[in-house]
Amino acid sequence: MNLNSYQIPLLSRAIEFASQNHRVISQNLANVNTPNYQTQEIPFAQFLQHVEQPGNLSKDKELKLEALEVQGLKTRHDGNNVDLDREMANIKRNDLMYQTLTQLIGSKLATMKQAIKG
Repeated sequence: MNLNSYQIPLLSRAIEFASQNHRVISQNLANVNTPNYQTQEIPFAQFLQHVEQPGNLSKDKELKLEALEVQGLKTRHDGNNVDLDREMANIKRNDLMYQTLTQLIGSKLATMKQAIKG
């Protein structure tokens, strides 16, 4: 297989990662005032480790990534460590990544369609 055969499955997995990451960030935002709630995130390195393993680009394999507590954030008096500004920046960055990935996969599919048409 050539490199191009891996691009669409990899982009699809990256879109799944962005979707899962969005849910985690949204959960953090929803719990900004919940006592003792601890900020979570899905490390990008975890996604990279997953897709590097043979067979994990298959549609049949579920993308299972674990949200982990973020260490080193300032904790408020109620035990909550969600930083609203940090989470808003994270959700914006994740949104930009999602938009870029969907544009890339759309471009790849359009190129394939054009090649088929001739």
